[in-house]
Order: sequence, then structure tokens, then C-alpha cells
Amino acid sequence: MNILLIDDEADVRRSLSQFLQKLGHTVVPAADGMEGLREFHSQPFHLVITDIRMPEIDGLELLRRIKVIEKSPVDVIVVTGHGDTESAVKALKFGAFDYLPKPIDVRELAIVIERSEAYISLRENYRELKQQFQERVSLETQAVRGEAEKLRTAYLEEIGLDGLGVYSEAMHRIVNQAERYSTDRQIPVLIEGESGTGKELIARYIHFSGAGSALLPFVAINCGAVSQELFEGELFGHEPGAYTGATARGQMGKIEAASGGTLILDEIVEMPQGFQDKLLRVLEEKRLYRLGGIKEIPVDIRIVSATNKELEREVKAKRFRLDLYYRINMGRIRIPPLRERPEDILPLALRFAERASRRRGQRFGGFTPDAERLLASLPWPGNVRQLKNAIERLVLMHSWAPVDAEALSFAREGADPGGVVSGAGVLSAEGAFELPENGLDLEGLNRRIVAKALAKHGENRTRTAAYLGISRRVLEGRLKKL
Repeated sequence: MNILLIDDEADVRRSLSQFLQKLGHTVVPAADGMEGLREFHSQPFHLVITDIRMPEIDGLELLRRIKVIEKSPVDVIVVTGHGDTESAVKALKFGAFDYLPKPIDVRELAIVIERSEAYISLRENYRELKQQFQERVSLETQAVRGEAEKLRTAYLEEIGLDGLGVYSEAMHRIVNQAERYSTDRQIPVLIEGESGTGKELIARYIHFSGAGSALLPFVAINCGAVSQELFEGELFGHEPGAYTGATARGQMGKIEAASGGTLILDEIVEMPQGFQDKLLRVLEEKRLYRLGGIKEIPVDIRIVSATNKELEREVKAKRFRLDLYYRINMGRIRIPPLRERPEDILPLALRFAERASRRRGQRFGGFTPDAERLLASLPWPGNVRQLKNAIERLVLMHSWAPVDAEALSFAREGADPGGVVSGAGVLSAEGAFELPENGLDLEGLNRRIVAKALAKHGENRTRTAAYLGISRRVLEGRLKKL
């Protein structure tokens, strides 16, 4: 060991130095506390042996500076005068490894030094083991975090939240609002925003952010996709034979199915006026009757409503009940259109492109600066849904990287990236378009027309079928075939 020996008596320094050197140690002597401090800071030491009674800086002050002020791990053995018990106790309080009385018994000194060596060895082993442990924990933590992130991604995909991108300040505020509302199931929430802004994603976020929400029912119904004749049965359910066409065993309604969890009423403005007062009664009394039933059924649901219209305007036009509006509007979230938060456009586009490329086993090469400027400059009237569809079509039709502005020209001109449909109004009148000279991909054209019609009507298959002049059953058959 490298030992610093401090004593103001030259004979003691000389004899102890010789003894310690015979034991195989390197010794640096110092005549007083000041010299001892200078030597201590000049090189690393394993052990310090110091007398207490010295001029200027005594051994206790030296010990205090080393162990208390500098917090050095170096062991310090103090040498006390005969019967100086008080100084020995104070030395131990300051962190001394041990103390020896004068005159020093060299055999006892050798034993104390041997214990110090063993302690230093244990300390070094502990430090190495701790470092190895921390490195192992760090590696395992990274692995666990990687697995946790995979599970989180899979979970978000499973519950339909993998498309929620939060980049702008506006979206951060919306998510914070949703988190606050998620803590109290008694607060009905109204989400307003244009088609394609992500209202259902926020509704899902409100439900799944709550504690234990994964085990609670989550039921969504599009009020615009259910005919007025079937609306009450769809939400309240029915008993056997309640009406013509009713199932023989009866059926549970959407409200009852959502009991204990969350019911999403999308496009609530399309709810039949005759049903609005019945829904209000259920929300206030938390009970309902199935159609044709006489048994009262208790329900406990959180209502999250969504609309792409201003409900206040619908209330003033007498198309929506004022009392129901107040009942569902306790918590309110307005999602601004994409054109009002342009800082979201490029991150969302990159995210959609990377995911679409990954599904095809490819790696997306990014956008050129011109393409980025073009993306940010477009109005995107269909909002996030339109942006997502456009980027996925882009990845499908173009494989080069990085994507330039020319590849995105279809988004500016209203054309498809494949160039089959060349303008928004090409099918507006019979005979008002020209067939290409080199042949026509009819299946591809059908696929793009159906995709555009679905996007135009917010993925609502009932409205899309009506727009295309076919039944919903025929539309679903074509979608399955495509």
C-alpha cells in the first residue's frame, strides 16, 4: 500500500517508516499537518497514519478535512496520547478507520493495517461488482424497454390509438384535456371537429387512459349510419318478437353493452329527433327498457359524443334538443382542422409514410425540401384522414427515395398518384372524358373510385354506397373482392 505517515517527532517517523517498509509498503513521511495535506493532494494514498498532537493543524483537523470536507474514501488511522479517550471518540465520529494509543505497539499496528488492506480489497470488489451490476441492469433495462415499447405499440394498435400523433401545441392541449376527462366517468364529453380530424381517436384516448380501462367495455356507434326505424332497437335492444324482423331470442342494445364502460356516439347530430328525449332520460335516470320489454335495466355508462357540425347552430335551428346538448356538453374538446395546425402536417406525413413502407417491407427515404414545402402549403380539407390516405397511396405507387414535389403533384391537382384518374371532375358528365390510348386498368380504376368515395364520406359505408348508387351489401362485397 501507499501510506502517508504524519508525525512531528522525527524518531517516530523514522522508526515507523522502516517498520512499514519491511512489511512491503511504500511510505511518504510528513512532519506536520500542513505538510501532510500537501502530500495528500500530491498523489493517491491507500492509508493515512497521523498523530493527533501536532502544531498548526492537528490530527483531528486533518482528519476532518480529509473525511468530512473532501469526503475521501482513504482510510485514516489516528495515534492518540495515553488516556486521551475524548480525542479518540471524536476521531471515530469524523470517520477514522481506527485509533492507536502511544507508544505504538507495532504488532497491533500491523494487525490494523492488515484489516485496512482487507477492507480496501472488499471495497474495490464491491465497486467492481456494483459497476458490473449497473451495466447489466442498464442492458436489461434497455431490453425490457424495447419489449415494453413493442407491447405498447401493439396495444395502441389493438385499441386503435396507433394513429394518434401529438406534435403541435394544440394537440398537446387536447390530449391533456382528454387525460383530465378520463379520470371521471361521470363527465360526458363532447368532441367537435371537422371530418377527418381524429375525433374517434380522442374518444378512444379518453376511455383507454383511465385506470383498468382495457377491461371495461368500449362501444362505438355512428348515428348517421343507422336508419331511423332501427335506431331505438340498436341502442336500447329488444325483447323477442318486439317488432317485425326482431330476433327470436331478443338482443342487447349498444347502451346496455357499454354499461360499466364508454359509449361513443359519433355524428350525434344525425340522431333522430324523436330519440333524443329518450336518450336524455336514460342519461339522467341511468335506466332503460328494451323495446317490447317491461323489465327496467340499470346502466352505468360514460357518454362521449362527436360531431363535425356546430351543435349550437343545430340547437338554434331546432334540429337538436337544447337540454340534451347541455347534458352531453359538460366536458368539451374542439379539435382544430389540420390547416390551423400546419406544424403537424410534416411529422404526420413522415409517420404515415414510414408505417406504410414498413408494411411493404421497405424503408422510407423521406421527403425533399420542395416536397415538404408542398405538403405544408396544401389546405387538406379532409384533414388527417385525407393526408393519411394520400401518403399511403403515394407509398403504394412510388418506391423511389427521397420523395420529391413532382410525386406529390396529385395531392395539389386532385389526381391519384397512379395517374388513372386525372382530375376531380372527370366523371361529372357522360362522355366528358377521354379514354387513354394504351389501355385502361378497369379494376384499378374501380379500386380508386371506391377509395375516393369512402374518403369523401369519412369511411361511412352507408353514405358511400348511396353516393355510388349501389346497396351497402354490394359495396361490402366489392371491398372484400378488392
